Amino acid sequence: MKYKVKPLDSFKKNFKNLYKKYRNVKNDIQELTIKLQNNPHAGIQLQHNCYKIRVANSSVPTGKSGGFRTIYYVVSEHNTIYLIAIYSKTQKETISENELLELLKINRLF
Repeated sequence: MKYKVKPLDSFKKNFKNLYKKYRNVKNDIQELTIKLQNNPHAGIQLQHNCYKIRVANSSVPTGKSGGFRTIYYVVSEHNTIYLIAIYSKTQKETISENELLELLKINRLF
């Protein structure tokens, strides 16, 4: 069964900032959405039903290692994936546990 993928406000804000610099990010996220619909646990499990997945940045030929990181939350009972955050690996190395918890609280997922 396919999952529904829903971007949250925090993700939309991050996406908007990235779109100003990387015009192909929209296509990159569309590809990610298709991948997650079919395999919601494709990323690396963090905690609290959250996952992190690498996304290649097609605006810059660096592959996945220099691309984007997307944080998402899976609700298996409702077949829903919530996109929580996206950031460029060149701008931010990783997301801390405190940042993750704050994102979950802001989006009322925790």
